[in-house]
Amino acid sequence: MSLENLVLITGQQIDQGVALEAGKTKQKYVQAAGVCKFDKEDFRKLGCLIGTPVKVSTEYGEVVVYSILSEEAPHPGIIFIPAGPWANQLVNPDSQGMGTPTYKGMKAKVEVVENGKVLGTIALLKKYKK
Repeated sequence: MSLENLVLITGQQIDQGVALEAGKTKQKYVQAAGVCKFDKEDFRKLGCLIGTPVKVSTEYGEVVVYSILSEEAPHPGIIFIPAGPWANQLVNPDSQGMGTPTYKGMKAKVEVVENGKVLGTIALLKKYKK
């Protein structure tokens, strides 16, 4: 199953910061930052279980992350990935002269990949090293 024409936003979160204290290479950080948060109704349409790997794609890239429900819902049509190495694979790298990539407002597609693997930080960076 897949959902198209979603809007991706990224940003920092408290649980991500707490996990960061353990270290970016730890599984706790992957579980805090390697996730995509969904509105309850969008998640129902996607038809998967919490924690199922999903591939999120934008015109700038794609990445596999865990699927979870957003605590900030309702926000139909909007997905959230915490700022970090997973979100960085999806954002517009053009800073438009401001020195910062575009972290909010990218059109995104999400597909369930039940046999997909959410890569740890090191493996992710090695895979997408440019």
